[in-house]
Amino acid sequence: MKRISSLLTMIMLAGICTAYAQQTSEWKSPMHEVQFISESGDDVKMEVDKGYKYANLEFEGRKFHLFYDRDMNQIKKARIVEPETKLEIARGRGSYFWGSARFEFVDGDIVKVKRKRNANGYEITGPSGPLFIVENHAITPVKTYNEKEFMTQAFYVFERIKLTQNSPSDVMIFYSNYYQTSSNK
Repeated sequence: MKRISSLLTMIMLAGICTAYAQQTSEWKSPMHEVQFISESGDDVKMEVDKGYKYANLEFEGRKFHLFYDRDMNQIKKARIVEPETKLEIARGRGSYFWGSARFEFVDGDIVKVKRKRNANGYEITGPSGPLFIVENHAITPVKTYNEKEFMTQAFYVFERIKLTQNSPSDVMIFYSNYYQTSSNK
């Protein structure tokens, strides 16, 4: 009888510990945090993955996920997604070489961008003037006029961080282009 009661007590304690552990545990990867202030004076927080694969932008109570599809640094692969609904907010199109680079938003708005290179950096120009300027390898503050331009500018901030930083040695990135061609499993 004593063994049964001690066994029952151990099972109950294990069940309580397991239930508590499953309620409080949450997976969270370490991120680099970038903070800046929007034109309205609100704090904007961007968290960049330690492997520089994606960034999470928190702006005016909304969250956005910025990344390149298949991790290719081309404007055609640029994506801005809302993580809760998985809705693609904006997508990059065109090319800088042909002068057709643009961000197409889900509501039909298009932000055309042009890249002008100079000896010490480059400038991304949008419909209402400069959107993003790099001078002497540093980002220069630029005023944006609407939310779409701000999100486009935030994507270029993420791109600059991705291009100038290297992944730390404790982060291992593995690419595989192996596709199974036979039906054998």
